[in-house]
Amino acid sequence: MLKEHFNINVMSDDAVFCTSLATECNKFGFLLSFFNQEDVLNKNDLFSNESLSVSIIDLDIDNLNIISHIRETSKLPVFGVCSKLTKSLQSKAKNKGYDLVFTKSLLISSIKRIIIHISNEKENK
Repeated sequence: MLKEHFNINVMSDDAVFCTSLATECNKFGFLLSFFNQEDVLNKNDLFSNESLSVSIIDLDIDNLNIISHIRETSKLPVFGVCSKLTKSLQSKAKNKGYDLVFTKSLLISSIKRIIIHISNEKENK
């Protein structure tokens, strides 16, 4: 299980997704931070590598290229999420540098397992 707090940074304007994710995160005690494009471009410290953290980018709102700015200041895992996953979008996201791409519903239903896996990977490094 998690020995320290886990922070999830989210860039999305999908109210239903954000509410569902917040509900799931609250169940398991995960911290949730929301950010926008300006935070990324201003190199906000949301992406510091000091704690267990992951960034989730909503690809439904044409944010595919924002990862290049995040990667300038962070090596944290970055996941893309979308309502409907296509092979084309998945391929583009992987080529841009996203670590994984999920549908929003899969991410929400699997958030605990995903976070525990990331935590275990970080402990083993």
